Amino acid sequence: MHARLAFALAALAGLLNGAAFVHHGAPALIANVPLLVALRPSQSAGRAALLGGLVGLLGGLHIYGVMDYGLWLLVGFATYTASQMVLYALALRWLWGRAGPNADVLLPAALWTLTEWLRTAGPLSMPASYVGCIADVDALRPWLTLAPFIGGLGVSGLVALTQSVVFHAAFGAPDQRRAAWLWGGAVLLAGGIGAANPPSMGEDPIQVAAVQGGLPNHAYHGASADPALQRAVVDTYASLSQQAYDARADLVLWPETAVRAPVALAPSLRARLLPPTDAPPGTTLIAGLPWDLPNGERRNAAVAFGPGGTIIGRYDKVRLVPSHEATFTAGAAFEPIDTPHGRVGVLICLESVYPEIGRALTARGAEVLAVLSNDAGFRASPIAHHMTNRAIVQAVENGRWLVRVGQAGISAVVDPAGRVRGALGLFEHGVLMAEVGRRRDQPFASRYGDWALWPALLVLALAVARASSRRPRA
Repeated sequence: MHARLAFALAALAGLLNGAAFVHHGAPALIANVPLLVALRPSQSAGRAALLGGLVGLLGGLHIYGVMDYGLWLLVGFATYTASQMVLYALALRWLWGRAGPNADVLLPAALWTLTEWLRTAGPLSMPASYVGCIADVDALRPWLTLAPFIGGLGVSGLVALTQSVVFHAAFGAPDQRRAAWLWGGAVLLAGGIGAANPPSMGEDPIQVAAVQGGLPNHAYHGASADPALQRAVVDTYASLSQQAYDARADLVLWPETAVRAPVALAPSLRARLLPPTDAPPGTTLIAGLPWDLPNGERRNAAVAFGPGGTIIGRYDKVRLVPSHEATFTAGAAFEPIDTPHGRVGVLICLESVYPEIGRALTARGAEVLAVLSNDAGFRASPIAHHMTNRAIVQAVENGRWLVRVGQAGISAVVDPAGRVRGALGLFEHGVLMAEVGRRRDQPFASRYGDWALWPALLVLALAVARASSRRPRA
């Protein structure tokens, strides 16, 4: 294959991956097919690495393509994503055609699963997952609902397997085509199993209110220097919170660092913002606040207040964003907050994209999950959409209702099947009310983690063993 055509196909694959991550998830089903076409002819190792790296770099720039958080973070994330796709391409170049037709079809899925898992490791990690792509595609929900059994990583593997099935059915040798039809049938069967096993919606429902101020970041930057702008921020949250209290919500949620003032220490702020003394017993506000400790440390915290402003619990963000949150000290553990309405597992912003954090909270008894986020820095970028989809995956994999509340949006209420029951868009101003159920069980994947990694490793090990003992396919 001519080098220009190969690189054009790789660029197309990168754009399809980027589109799937930040616009609409359906292209994920074919996103890497052009790359597989480009790699299938005998390419040199150097060219294969460049083709894979191009796909990862273009996809990464789409996923993280916002400059507000710094050029080095953008380049670091995109380069990190590219490095995983280099490994993907090099492994395919060596193993394809040498391990048998079934292994040929399974290899792209196994390698994607492994590289997607690798993207959860390291200081620059931020998972770019196919399960996040399809989380809001209604037609693909039967596969999403497999997440409690095979985990989000396993669902991503099924998406990557679909790509391989499409490629080998269209371009493979006769024995590869037969294997492609076999594994394509397995993908369809998996969807049927997911459709036939809807999750429980829980019991003991509670009323939840998500308060979205809809404020851009520059409103907070100005408020740090201008008392009038600070009053405007407080007025926004006082008005919206009062609406939630008047609606007799059991649980009121603010976004991450919603009010950047000493709310618990200032009597006037306590009176305006926190649940009033005459609120129904059990009324709880979980507020995203900067929290200063007596030893001088500052935490990015979620603080639970009862009627009259009584502090009943606190969670400090554990996984901080490198550099961007340098002024904060990380919390010690992922621990749910005990409230009169059950244990609430809080994930703050970036924490919501890491599956192990939702699992840890569920294992410690979280009955409902809440994501407090500040996505205002992304402005109107589609990345906020993908962050919301990652919250959907947390809800499904852990079998929990999840309420996501963003400073500027997107705020959403998600049920354990991944359906969005209500939402507020970017920079909308309002209160999102919903009734959510509580669950106390722990799904298989939530209990055992990324176990889908082991079948992928087994496929890779068998392929390596067979390739080492066979000659390349003609």
